[in-house]
Amino acid sequence: MNKKLTTLTSGTAILALAGIALVGCSSDSGSSQNKDCTPAHSGLSTAADGKLTVGVTDTPPFSANAAGGAATGLDIDIAKKLAEMECLDVAYTQATYANSIPMISQQKTIDITTGAWYPTAERNKVVDFSGPMYTDSMSIVSKDGVSTVAGLESLDAVGTVDGYLWTEDLKSVLGDKLQTYPSSVELQQDLLNGRLGAAVDSYGVQVSEYKDQTDYTVKIAEPDNRVVASVEPAQTVFPISKENSGLKEALDADLKKMREDGSLAELVKSNGFDESIVVPAETDLKIIG
Repeated sequence: MNKKLTTLTSGTAILALAGIALVGCSSDSGSSQNKDCTPAHSGLSTAADGKLTVGVTDTPPFSANAAGGAATGLDIDIAKKLAEMECLDVAYTQATYANSIPMISQQKTIDITTGAWYPTAERNKVVDFSGPMYTDSMSIVSKDGVSTVAGLESLDAVGTVDGYLWTEDLKSVLGDKLQTYPSSVELQQDLLNGRLGAAVDSYGVQVSEYKDQTDYTVKIAEPDNRVVASVEPAQTVFPISKENSGLKEALDADLKKMREDGSLAELVKSNGFDESIVVPAETDLKIIG
């Protein structure tokens, strides 16, 4: 998943492009275009005239392809709001983390892509980024409501997914107590089977995975200087073409307005998240790496 520091260089982008399957677009049923609509920014250029074309990766609860060409998730709701502000219809295209970046930078078939993307320096060599939206925080799930790194130290066994921003720091703090897993699926299995006292994962992932597990509590990890990701959680963005500065500037301004007027917080809450993950309006984009 994108919560990891997975990077895409120009070389791998070319390889990914070669293997892309052709996919079609589906439009959102609600049209934003009408004669009475005044866009927040005029004269925008998009991949398809009159539409904001959105790449949809299957990474619930942030984004997911749905029946009939629809899409769901927090990032989808944000994209729909941005399109509404600019009097654009929304068109969805199935995408993956491997092909999203070349679909923006080389094929030019989508305008943005969804799925809680991190603004990494490697990605920034190929694409630009929208302004920050919300943070993808480190969180802890346990039966006892553990919310601190110190609390993890008191347990016999703790698990996390290999490759996250916090994994190496946790290895230094917890030593042999920390077990790493290839994905959240295996991590959850061992926690539910009693092999772990707590699991550390992305907040968004845990909110979705444990919503029906009433014996477990998901807590955003409290800041601990020994684990940098708990102090400075990664921001999430929409990757966007470096060649479309007009669209980038418009979406940046729209997102800042949403962060200021509370509309982004409302979307975050309606998707089951704590509104504290919204990046404050005065906070600038922070490139990772």
